[in-house]
Amino acid sequence: MKFKIIIIISIFAIATTSNAQSLKWSDNTADVLEQGRKETGIFSPFKMGLKNNRELSVHPLLFFIIPNASLKKQWKANEKYRFSSVHKFTYPTLLYNMISTEGAGGILPATSTIPQMFKFNNAALISIDKFNQTFTFSLGVDLSLNFGDSEFTYIEWHMVYPRTYALNNTFTPYGGIDVTGNLYNNFFYDYSFKAFYLSQDDAGFITENNFKITWRKSDKFAIKAGAIYSYGKFPFGNDGGLYPTFDLMFGF
Repeated sequence: MKFKIIIIISIFAIATTSNAQSLKWSDNTADVLEQGRKETGIFSPFKMGLKNNRELSVHPLLFFIIPNASLKKQWKANEKYRFSSVHKFTYPTLLYNMISTEGAGGILPATSTIPQMFKFNNAALISIDKFNQTFTFSLGVDLSLNFGDSEFTYIEWHMVYPRTYALNNTFTPYGGIDVTGNLYNNFFYDYSFKAFYLSQDDAGFITENNFKITWRKSDKFAIKAGAIYSYGKFPFGNDGGLYPTFDLMFGF
C-alpha cells in the first residue's frame, strides 16, 4: 500500500507540473510566475519564476526516487492571447526498480527487466480571457527513450496508466481545455478536461475531468480541494474511477 501511494503521488504530481500564474498563485494557464515568486505544496512541486518570462518547476522530495525538472517559457502575451511552451524531463528507472519486487510493495513483477528510461514531455498552451474567465487550450506529447533490455508490464491504475504508457510504447499525444475564474471573494475554480491517445492497436482514449476549488487566503497560503474522474479503455476493459484531490499551498 505504501508503494502504491508513492507511485501515484510521484507520477501524477510530476506529470501535472505545467502550472502557471493567475494573479499571484499558479494555475493551468499559459502565464508564468513573476520573476522571484516561489510556491510549493504538500503534494505539488516547487515552482519559481525566472527572468525572461520563464518558470522552473522541480519536485524536491520525489527527486531522489524519480529525478525531474520542468521549464515553461512564455513566448507571446498581449490583450488577445498568451502563448507558452512547457518542457519536462523525468527519469523513472529508479522508481520502477523500487516497485519491481515481490510482496506488498510489488506493483510490477519481481522478474521485470527495467531499462534506462528517459521521459520527455513537450506541450503548447494558449490562454484567452473571455466572460471573466480564462480558457486555456493545450496540446502535447509524452516521449520515452529506453536503453537496454526491457520487459515490464503496464501500471493499470486510472491516472497512472496514461502517464506511464509512453514508457512502454515510445509516445502518447494528448490535448485538453482548462477553464479558470473567480467564484466568490477569495474562492477560485478550475475545471479541466484532458484526453490521452494511447497509440497501440489494442488501446484507445483515456479522458480525465478535473474540478477543484481554491481558497486563497493571501499570496502566502492557499488550500485546494477537488476531484478527478478518469475513464477510458484500459487493458482490463472500459472503466472509470473518481478520486479526491487536496493540497496546502505556500507562496513566498
